[in-house]
Amino acid sequence: MHKRSLVFFLGFIFFALAHAQQKEKEGVLLTIDNSPIYASEFKRIYLKNIDLVKDKSQKDIDEYLSLFVNYKLKLKEAENLGLHKKESYLKELKGYRKQLSSNYLTDTKTSEALIKEAYDRSLERISASHILIMVKPNASAKDTALAYQKILEAKDKIASGEKFENVAKEYSEDPSVVKNGGYLGWFSVFRMVYPFENAAYRTKVGEVSEPFRTQFGYHIVKVNDREKMLGEVSVAHIMVAVNKSRTSEEAKTRIEEIQQQIDQGASFSSLAKEYSDDPSTAVEGGKIRRFGQGVLNSEKFEKAAFSLHTKGELSSPLETKYGWHIIKLLEKYSPKTYEEQKNDLTNKVKRDSRSKLVTTSFINSLKRKYNVIRNEEAIRYFKEIIPDSIFFKGWEIPRDDILKKELFRIKQEVYQYQDFAEFIKSKKIRERTPLDISIFVQEMYDQFESTTLLAYYKEHLEEDNQDFANIINEYRDGLLLFDLMESKIWNASRSDTLALKKFYQANKERYFQNERYEILKVSSSKREVITKVQKLLKENKSIEEIKKEINKGDIVLAIFSEEELEKGKDKLPQEFSGQKAKMAIIEEDSFITLIMVKEILPSRVKSFEETKGEIINDFQESIESKWLDQLREKYAVKINKKTLKKVKKDLTK
Repeated sequence: MHKRSLVFFLGFIFFALAHAQQKEKEGVLLTIDNSPIYASEFKRIYLKNIDLVKDKSQKDIDEYLSLFVNYKLKLKEAENLGLHKKESYLKELKGYRKQLSSNYLTDTKTSEALIKEAYDRSLERISASHILIMVKPNASAKDTALAYQKILEAKDKIASGEKFENVAKEYSEDPSVVKNGGYLGWFSVFRMVYPFENAAYRTKVGEVSEPFRTQFGYHIVKVNDREKMLGEVSVAHIMVAVNKSRTSEEAKTRIEEIQQQIDQGASFSSLAKEYSDDPSTAVEGGKIRRFGQGVLNSEKFEKAAFSLHTKGELSSPLETKYGWHIIKLLEKYSPKTYEEQKNDLTNKVKRDSRSKLVTTSFINSLKRKYNVIRNEEAIRYFKEIIPDSIFFKGWEIPRDDILKKELFRIKQEVYQYQDFAEFIKSKKIRERTPLDISIFVQEMYDQFESTTLLAYYKEHLEEDNQDFANIINEYRDGLLLFDLMESKIWNASRSDTLALKKFYQANKERYFQNERYEILKVSSSKREVITKVQKLLKENKSIEEIKKEINKGDIVLAIFSEEELEKGKDKLPQEFSGQKAKMAIIEEDSFITLIMVKEILPSRVKSFEETKGEIINDFQESIESKWLDQLREKYAVKINKKTLKKVKKDLTK
């Protein structure tokens, strides 16, 4: 069994952590070497795993308690041997902790809301136009105000009746506005930066949004139209390009000639390979990889492709900016369900700028959890003492008693002005674009506060998050048990061949194999077929000869198989005699089966080599049983009968 799997299994079966107050209330169920183990822990484990236990004996509380005690004895021995201090153990546990903790450093509710929002938006696409007034993310307050004033002017002109396109050409600083008048075409989720996407999806058709800011500057967006997404299509096409050597009319004439060939029964695929000017698809008979709306760089082509309804349907010849086409529908795909898209959407949200919302939400939850309040006085102090030259020459922290003041605290951990100052100094500020000092200090404060909160939470996850504490302790105990079992049981049983052979010789009766029968089995729904097979077998025909005579051509009238059955192990039919060459016929649910014994293999003791795996397993169990007896002698186990009685009562309610 793989180490990771085994570790998880051991932990899953035997770990539970209860709160101290609950433990005291429930009482001590048992002690091992005077160390208390509480009833609450045992009850939790029992109830957690009872549905997974298939062995009915283990559902018995006394039997389960015996397993629980064995588990605790092993952990006691592992700690006594100092396995929890081994460098390899600590390193592996640290790795598991780092891997597991990442799942707890996020706001799950916000993340799920964003994933669901993305799915809902993926079902619709929007046609929009925009106006952009550029302003850098770290611009001064003055520049920001000027940009905002300008976008308001543009919006007011549109509101007063001027055409959006004309205002866009007058105001917009998007380089493409000269050609498109601000028109962006059709788009859906993840095609625009998140603030822009939000504004577009929240604005009604024909209306203009309020000004909003992205990393590029201030925008207003007008929603021209919106429509439901149609899923995806897979099509093939034949394209006759318009280029220097062929005019549009000449291309049209050629595509019409190809159309006539198709009408006369010529293969679309063959014509595409022969005549299509799209080299990337011609070799595949014109096939284009399946796509959704807004993916191809030709709205006209997409519209024609989605207008086809039945497989094999052809479009009329149509012209795009690339040339003339005939499109053939191969397959239509409905929009995927939320569950089908969830994994893909989750990954996209993580990579998208909207993931910052998840982080921000989680940081805000930590602020509330630890009651961390923004220190405006400290921010004002640093704005005053940090010079503009920090962006060119760096900054030396001044000697000032104020730096000993408390910036904020997380529980008992106090962070001073000095800590924030050193955080600022550690940044590679000289490589940054100069900022307004006021903006810079606020940005640094937010970063320091966030990184400090996350670091503290990660360090104290076990204290602050019971679920994480449970899981990490499962791994902690599981790793210890693995190392212990490997050194005490598994390695010894695998490497000590002499001991294994000695165990085999002393326990040969365990590996006794009963009489076995090599049988031929023939089944059919037709009695006359089985009767014919029986007759042919009596004539000593070979199996291959009988098969050829019964199953002619592609028609299978009988199913032939050869199997091995063991007396006392496999269920033998009542009509089965166990005599060589004897046949028995069994009929069940209108299906008739003939069974004939081909060979009888006498009972015997299996050899060491052919049953080595089973011997190793039995040997391990033998060693473990003796070892557990030694542990019970080494560590005194005392069970509180009064508490056990109450536990049984609670668990059998």
